[in-house]
Amino acid sequence: MWFDEEVDILYISLKKGASVHSEEQEEGVRLEYDAQGQIIGVEISEITKRLAEPLAKRLAKVVK
Repeated sequence: MWFDEEVDILYISLKKGASVHSEEQEEGVRLEYDAQGQIIGVEISEITKRLAEPLAKRLAKVVK
């Protein structure tokens, strides 16, 4: 797993291999597939934004 701070993307590698196809599952979430059609990775864009809002809501409940 690695995070590219410059473009705000989290990549999760599930197995070794070259990606030959990818598809967007929902906006900002892309699955990468190998030649056998197995998922080898997940790429999530705007990861800090996706995490910040739910975290802020949870913290607001705790701090009340």
